[in-house]
Amino acid sequence: MVSLLSFAENYRKETTSELSQIWMESLNHLSLKQIAQGTKLCLQELEFFPTVANFLELATRHSKESDRWQEYEPNPEQEQIEHVRNPVPMPDSYKKLWRGFLEKTSVKH
Repeated sequence: MVSLLSFAENYRKETTSELSQIWMESLNHLSLKQIAQGTKLCLQELEFFPTVANFLELATRHSKESDRWQEYEPNPEQEQIEHVRNPVPMPDSYKKLWRGFLEKTSVKH
């Protein structure tokens, strides 16, 4: 999920729960190392939001069979990485300047 959220942020695209489910099911045979590699390479090499096929190609580039999991079973007791947004508030001085600009500006049709 961290990979998908990284792509959403980087490529400025919203994701859906359906897309998240597709990605999770499509990548469940990969190791954490392969997922990390795929994420890194997608962000470095692709100009657009990757498809599952793009990701799999980059994630398995130069991979060994020993890197793969035989079967993935999540451990509910293991901590998961959460994506947290920390927006930066707009300063009041900027808001005041922006309001002043908007009051002076008009749009003609």
